Amino acid sequence: MNQTTRNKCHRTRLKNHPWMVALFFVLGLAIHPFCIEWSEHFLSPAQEVFLLLTSGLLTLFMFLLAKSHYLCSLLQAGGLLSNVVVYIIDHSELGWDRLLKKPDYEWCFRIILMWCSGVAITMLIRLFAKHKWNAPHIRRSFRKGFMCSSIVFSILYIILLLALFIFQRTPTEKARSLNLIPFHGAFSLYWPHIKAGRFQDGIFVQFFGNLLIFTPLGFYLGLWWRRRKHKWVMFLLPVLLSGTIEACQYLFHTGESDIDDLWMNVIGFLLGVLMVKVMDAIRSAVTKGKEKTIFS
Repeated sequence: MNQTTRNKCHRTRLKNHPWMVALFFVLGLAIHPFCIEWSEHFLSPAQEVFLLLTSGLLTLFMFLLAKSHYLCSLLQAGGLLSNVVVYIIDHSELGWDRLLKKPDYEWCFRIILMWCSGVAITMLIRLFAKHKWNAPHIRRSFRKGFMCSSIVFSILYIILLLALFIFQRTPTEKARSLNLIPFHGAFSLYWPHIKAGRFQDGIFVQFFGNLLIFTPLGFYLGLWWRRRKHKWVMFLLPVLLSGTIEACQYLFHTGESDIDDLWMNVIGFLLGVLMVKVMDAIRSAVTKGKEKTIFS
């Protein structure tokens, strides 16, 4: 059976059971918000593991049913948006001012975690795709799906950053706090709890959220900048950005300035850049050099 015949068979299978694809898609969108609620029955990090597995399995079943990265991405984006809508409705009594200035970061972290899990599954499938799983129509669906997910996520990510570093920052009457000694600030506060397995009271979210908040920025800049000159500018950006945030917190009395926050932000950014490099290397090895990347 040649490639053209296989593509026709794939389209025929979709036409024969579109109701199954549509039904699972709708159920997947409906399940996403409930997952956040159900996760409250678990303690961290079991709570986060539950969300990762649930979102990952939903994406995997969607792909096995439809053989389309694009539909998987629509499910992820729709789940992300439905989670945000439910979050806004649940917290609507607080008012928009409260939502922007003091959002529930544990909820935000879990919503993004579910989106990341789904995207990770589609990327892993594409990363190791060979033979029929590397057909032209599947490659095209991945490109469309990745663009769709990126647009939706980028909008919400920018809103989160604005809420985290601007909207919620108000001047206080407390004395300025400045820590310039590494491992003696936020890291020394949270790491003993993480090491001892105590994840209550938002410790898990505070520690890993602080570490990974710039990871998406590093990932997308790593994709965009990799063929451009002056790559050192890209690596200087997280230092300047995080340094500016910490300096503003000190100058305007809007938070505690801590060098631990700076280096953890920078490491998170570098992890995002490293993810792009590793994925390109894996794809090149899987295809024996025929494909250098899964991203066009």
